[in-house]
Amino acid sequence: MVIFDSHIHLGQFYEKYYSPEYIVSFLKDMNIQKALVSSTTICEENYEKVISEITELIKMAGNKIFPMLWLTPKMLKDDKHYLFLESGVDWKCVKVHGFIHNWHPNGKILQHAINIASELKIPFLFHTGGIERCDAGAYLKVIKRNSQQQFILAHGRPIEQAINVLNQCSNAWVDTAFMPIEDIKRLDSKGYIDKVLFGTDFPITIYNDKDLSDTVWYQNRNSEIINTIGITNFRKISEENFNKLFC
Repeated sequence: MVIFDSHIHLGQFYEKYYSPEYIVSFLKDMNIQKALVSSTTICEENYEKVISEITELIKMAGNKIFPMLWLTPKMLKDDKHYLFLESGVDWKCVKVHGFIHNWHPNGKILQHAINIASELKIPFLFHTGGIERCDAGAYLKVIKRNSQQQFILAHGRPIEQAINVLNQCSNAWVDTAFMPIEDIKRLDSKGYIDKVLFGTDFPITIYNDKDLSDTVWYQNRNSEIINTIGITNFRKISEENFNKLFC
């Protein structure tokens, strides 16, 4: 079965390093034909290394890779985002992580980040959950205010807030990275499958069953979702919705 995964990482994650070679090998093993990828190395504010990792990944996997530009407040304050915009990388999405970095949900610097995505004509992804400032509902006003911009609420947390945003904003989506099966089932029952993207947060699997290999964990997760929403809907959140938003 062909898979399109809208939430994959590479790079430095605490003491672990996930190399471009490792990610490319995994994509091949799992038959992932398209992957939206960002680098966790950005947390070191090492911009040159991030660009190098993404460039190498694209060189190895070609058009399977949809690179995501992960912005930080420091990057914008230091006016370093131009390094990414002039890197030659064809960015497919912009991302901010409001748990790791202090992005005020209605602040000027966040609007600056959103403006970059608007200028590039690509979607904008919010990490959601873990702290009130980056819960899904915290972004309702800014999503409404930027009605021509497409937004992804990664993880969809808390789910009731995410559903409320989906209900009010036609320009909002959620992804299934680390999303409990009950929340995916709820999105299905509410009729929001057309606004859901399949994503896994791979290779960040440390919060899951540590006894499973990465491949077994990934296969199990896919099977669990398919058994919950059916193969037709799985193809929709994986292939159809990915193509609709990023292609």
